[in-house]
Amino acid sequence: MTDAGLASVLPLAVVVPIVGAVASPLLARVSGRLTLAASLVAMTATTVLLALPARTVYGGTLLGHVVGGGRPRHGALLQISFTADPFGLTVAILTAGLGTILLLATLSELGGLGRGELGGYACLVQLLLAALIGSALTSDLFNLFVWFEVAALASYGLTGFFLDRPPAVEAAFKVLVLTTMAGFAVFLGVAFLYGGHGALNFGQLHDSGLDAARTSDSVALGLLICGFGTKAGWVPFHGWLADAHTAAPGPVSALFSGLMVNVGVVAVARLTLQVYGSASIPLHDVLLVLGATSALLGAWLALGQDDLKRLLAYDTVSQMGILAIGLGTATAPALAGTTYHLVNHALFKSLLFLCAGSIVHVTGLTRLSDLGGLARRRPELAVAFVVGVLAIAGVPPLNGYASLGLIHDELRTGRPALFVVVVVAQVVTVAALSRAAYLVFFRRRPEAYERLAGRRPGMLAALLLLSGGCVAFGILPGLVLDHVVSPAAAALLHPQQYAVTALHGGAHAAPASTPISFDYLSAAELFTTLGTVLAGLALAWWYVRRPEPLLMRVARAVHTGSVNDYAGYAVLGTVVTVTALVLDCRVRAASSGPVA
Repeated sequence: MTDAGLASVLPLAVVVPIVGAVASPLLARVSGRLTLAASLVAMTATTVLLALPARTVYGGTLLGHVVGGGRPRHGALLQISFTADPFGLTVAILTAGLGTILLLATLSELGGLGRGELGGYACLVQLLLAALIGSALTSDLFNLFVWFEVAALASYGLTGFFLDRPPAVEAAFKVLVLTTMAGFAVFLGVAFLYGGHGALNFGQLHDSGLDAARTSDSVALGLLICGFGTKAGWVPFHGWLADAHTAAPGPVSALFSGLMVNVGVVAVARLTLQVYGSASIPLHDVLLVLGATSALLGAWLALGQDDLKRLLAYDTVSQMGILAIGLGTATAPALAGTTYHLVNHALFKSLLFLCAGSIVHVTGLTRLSDLGGLARRRPELAVAFVVGVLAIAGVPPLNGYASLGLIHDELRTGRPALFVVVVVAQVVTVAALSRAAYLVFFRRRPEAYERLAGRRPGMLAALLLLSGGCVAFGILPGLVLDHVVSPAAAALLHPQQYAVTALHGGAHAAPASTPISFDYLSAAELFTTLGTVLAGLALAWWYVRRPEPLLMRVARAVHTGSVNDYAGYAVLGTVVTVTALVLDCRVRAASSGPVA
């Protein structure tokens, strides 16, 4: 197939799941099982479509397609455009493949629902997956906003899917309020950029002089980072995340934590590295502050949770903070590690949430204090959960070791203070997850469970596939580095070729990637991993035997569960971020000339 033919496949990767979403409620009139089977076919077909251009894109060619075949006029392109670079294509393939696995898990956990409910569920899931794929492949800022809104609408329905459960309705309302605020911030950011530059296409924006010290550009960037940071779950925009993950069904929680939060990361990476590029504003410092705060607070909140799914949700906040630190560091090894960790997080966090969903399905319980002894009764769940914990702790040969190692190596030499922050966050993460594993699986439970549901083949298959992914991406870091994440880092750091492809479509040479290596037997990284694990286990042992620390009580007091408080935190974070960017912009402009 020619490059033009491969580029024309990109819109189909969004069209196919949308068609599947439309067909699902109709097929549900015939059979609920038929609906889920058709959804699996649609997402499998989407994965295959995205795999077609993979060899070309990772091999050194960027592909772009403009819907309708339009061409720029006077340097402006108003048509819908799709662009496949190694970074975006990685996220799109991850979304389609993992979405297929999570739909397979749904066959087991929710297969007993009524036909109408299954039809609605399959429709919402495929709409969400289509929006996530569209977000990864779009090269137009307004279209990115549209996909953001489509994902938000689907997430409302999935969060409140079980309307007979009051916590689900409350959680859906919180998602609605905070995501609507985020969407409005994104819309304002889009309006500022269009008003100042008359452009929305990423390529045109990149070429339009965004590196000037303009107040409107700084305001736009601040609004966009805060809006998309809400979707990523960065502090202080994270108030929706824990309730949404707790109330949703297990596969939906895995979908939210493993994939949906990636929209924010992808959008911010595009804006800060490929659109603004070398802008004369401290965008990287903003990401580092957001990342450090999220990494520490998310891990600390996870340690204090008694609800298993809420614990995993707060750990997602922490892991998203580590990704923000990687983006803010903005070097080739750090960005390669960030892309690698984004993939790894999707794998091991989806695995952990599927385990949590299975535990709820099997026992009907979700609180750690009510569980125990499941290692003997459900050893397959214990093995899968421990694999996920070891992966997220960065224990070799599992996948978290290589991606965290790349980020550690860059921070250890270039930003030692942030290296300490990441290591401390990992120590608390190990403590939180090892505590959960002990209480759920290995602690003796004095009385027998009232009921234990049977094993589900589809869920077992999904757990096996995700566990295998954690192992495969851990033992083959060289292949992932050379063929996937190094090209992705190069595309982010050298945006000119992406800009040309986004604006003109067609096929263009990708930027040459700098060889990035990872020493699997590095004494420094092995020592860091060993120290992190031992310190985490010691912290977990201390925490379960002591009264709740003052810092944990303070963190709980701040997280009241009130949507008003969470909205207030988000507004405050937005004001502080935008103000900091504008003040810096004015200082820089005053030293070089008048402010535009």
